[in-house]
Amino acid sequence: MDFHQRLKQLRKERKMTQAALAKELTYGATAISNYESGHNQPSISDLKKIASIFNVSMDYLLGVNDFRRPYEPDKKINDAEIFNEYFEMLEDRGKKELLLYIQWLLSRQENSPENPYAEANSFQGTSLQVAQKPEDFKL
Repeated sequence: MDFHQRLKQLRKERKMTQAALAKELTYGATAISNYESGHNQPSISDLKKIASIFNVSMDYLLGVNDFRRPYEPDKKINDAEIFNEYFEMLEDRGKKELLLYIQWLLSRQENSPENPYAEANSFQGTSLQVAQKPEDFKL
């Protein structure tokens, strides 16, 4: 995703008008429109201000990566937050498959907490089954 798309997305998530963002940045009314259409690019100092307003990293704002949160060395990132961000990126089918996989992991954990791979048939009877031997695998 390019800067102009990312800016528009962030602004709309905040339910902020172009005029409101321009006012916060002390810009003219058309500046944000020009950024979002890709006609103009902000200066580095203005990129810093925009990233600060939306509490995202400049890398995220510029489309370099998809990690929204700026680096904060004292803040511990919660695994659940990271999981939720990735989960939200999935389409519905991917979400359903992931939930099935989690259920499978939990059932495997309940059946054999020490070594889930010790028993050859540990996958049998679960919602996810895999071939146990080469002859079981058929395309």
